[in-house]
Amino acid sequence: MKKIFFIFILATMTLYKVSANTVPVDPVTQVVSVDWKHFDKSYKEDRYLKQTRKILSNTARYNLNWIEEKFEVDNSRKLYIVDQYTENGIRPAASVCYGMAVALKCAKLNDDELGISREIALKRITMLIKGVAAGYKMNHTNGNGWGNDWQTALWTTFVGQGAWMLWDELEPETKNMVATMVVNEADRFIAPNYKVPYWTAPDGHVNSPGDTKAEENAWNATLLQLAVAMMPEHPHNEKWKLICSELMISSFSLKSDLENAQVIDGKPVKDWLHGFNLREDGAVINHNMIHPDYTMTITLNSRSYLVQPLANQQVSPASQWNASFIYHSLAEHKWSSPPYKLPGGAMFIPGKAEVYYPQGTDWSKYRFDVYYLTHVNAYVLGWDKGIQKETKRWMQVQGSRILDMQARHNDGHMFTKEEYPTYPGCEQMLAWTIGDAYLLLWLKSHHAISNVGKSGRIWLSKL
Repeated sequence: MKKIFFIFILATMTLYKVSANTVPVDPVTQVVSVDWKHFDKSYKEDRYLKQTRKILSNTARYNLNWIEEKFEVDNSRKLYIVDQYTENGIRPAASVCYGMAVALKCAKLNDDELGISREIALKRITMLIKGVAAGYKMNHTNGNGWGNDWQTALWTTFVGQGAWMLWDELEPETKNMVATMVVNEADRFIAPNYKVPYWTAPDGHVNSPGDTKAEENAWNATLLQLAVAMMPEHPHNEKWKLICSELMISSFSLKSDLENAQVIDGKPVKDWLHGFNLREDGAVINHNMIHPDYTMTITLNSRSYLVQPLANQQVSPASQWNASFIYHSLAEHKWSSPPYKLPGGAMFIPGKAEVYYPQGTDWSKYRFDVYYLTHVNAYVLGWDKGIQKETKRWMQVQGSRILDMQARHNDGHMFTKEEYPTYPGCEQMLAWTIGDAYLLLWLKSHHAISNVGKSGRIWLSKL
């Protein structure tokens, strides 16, 4: 075992060279853990934070038991065996790693709220983090495992942020594997052959007619946000920031943005872009339809407000590019019926938890959590200028609906099989979305959300 571990460390150090003439960089030495003393001060728990805490408590009770039922234990390595290297195998586990880190470190849920002791909960989460990280390709001596694929940056974000938030609780082997995973995934996007994808090219050619690249670019950006926060002095930090800016600006870019001269991160928006991903009416096309669920992925960009403040870093204004425009489009743009489905109207229905899908949905009409997260973002980050009362109402009614759905089940889970049959990780996704909502509200309560709505050269130190 010692020999294998030595080979692993040597291979990792060899991989991450700044250039051929520099000393190899060991990723784990670059990690700066969160200084939680910045957040020790008392804070006021407002009605929205209290509501979100209850939802988080329910999903924590369910998912902490899910871990124990889902995974076998490797007692010799002190980890859960996570060996299904597909989206349905890794993403749910990674989402729980993150959501439960928020529950333990920020919400500080007690034994009653967790359904088990905090000690046992922490043990389960750290063992799951280790298990997910151990399944990563670069942490396998035989090259098997998950990683370097279409959605793996997102999975890395969740397990990586969960690990970073619990860094002082992790074993050295786990830290090494997590740092290797984060750097390896981030470096994919600064490779010479990587190009940011776009739904439509500047000349009007549609690259992928049924699917924009909005969600994909946004989830890839989340990993770079995390790498920048975790490893502020890493030699690749500025390169990560540079591609992260393009990914965030491109995610929800309009055709009209190709002429936009507003300066973001040191240069005009039009100079960042090589295409666009969003219709001029604010709609996102995914799965060959106008798909409100995918429009909600604007909150992936704004995850920078969930990581940069933990590292006492500035947040790039690119993380909110077109967010307010999209939010107002969802709340105010009227879809006529016909040609769209009855009853027509705006996607956000005034005073209702329900959402209007102009062309239907292929997931579930009960995904209130992703919309709740969007309203929390609008409330905290100011996307809802002029409609603040409506935002607060949506937060209240959707939060209440989620709690009512959870109250139907003794174990705290949200959906019945009939309500969400299309995705087996739906309850674990709740750990992610509600974890995000709670952390954003928690950071707001600590006055840690800064430079909201500002623009200019505050993210990149150089171009």
